[in-house]
Amino acid sequence: MKGRFLIPLLLLVPSVSAYAGQCETNFTKKGNVISGTEYFTSVQVNGLSIASAIGQVRNVGIGRNMVVLDEDLNAGTLVLEEPSTALSRPLPLHITADAAGTVTASLKLRRASVGHTEEIKKGICEMIGSLKPGKTAPPRSAAPKPLPTVIGAPQLAREIEAQAKENAAVVADRYKGRMYTVKGSNAGVSDGKSGGYYVTFQSSTSLIPGLAGSDRELFATRVRCLLQPNQKAYALTLRANDRITLTGEFDEYNPHDFVVELKNCVGQK
Repeated sequence: MKGRFLIPLLLLVPSVSAYAGQCETNFTKKGNVISGTEYFTSVQVNGLSIASAIGQVRNVGIGRNMVVLDEDLNAGTLVLEEPSTALSRPLPLHITADAAGTVTASLKLRRASVGHTEEIKKGICEMIGSLKPGKTAPPRSAAPKPLPTVIGAPQLAREIEAQAKENAAVVADRYKGRMYTVKGSNAGVSDGKSGGYYVTFQSSTSLIPGLAGSDRELFATRVRCLLQPNQKAYALTLRANDRITLTGEFDEYNPHDFVVELKNCVGQK
């Protein structure tokens, strides 16, 4: 697999597949590196309802630590996505199901991305090839609780800002519930919601914290943390330019204020 971006590896996890042959036969590819390559396939399972199909694929995705961006049992649609890593950017896998038991899957690569067709085929077919007949949606699987991702504040800001430029609407669903341990330098402490305090990270990394940057930094995306109520003492003892590490949960991205906001943050020593 070569290219500017790598295909998420969790799509390639092996599983027992009852309909893999049908899925592989129906697998098609269109487009190119310039426009973005798309992959499509489908399986047909007699006695499979829309709700059961979507529920089964959803649980397979959850079991592989994929994020459920959208799910509609009535309409028969599901969008799954593997979290981004240092080597890969997220790619939405779109699933649809109809009353005849036909389940389709589609995946589109970004422009300038190259994927290994056979590996993509194998990964997708292992996901929808394990479907079984059923009339009702299975109980929702509990998502595994991952450890916080350790990341620098400027890196987190750039990552979310870049994805928002592609599609700002998807950021909230893509990052909801994600935990981060963020490292950087303190740009300031301010009053927050419900009497709490915000701690804002500096937008760039420098060997000399607080060193004046260019005017462009005025419009650079920053990361800020809303501290837990029991963190008042921590907030009041911080000084500008202190090196800090905070652990918190993604709350929102505000493209108008250039802010990535985390909540329930706790200072780490």
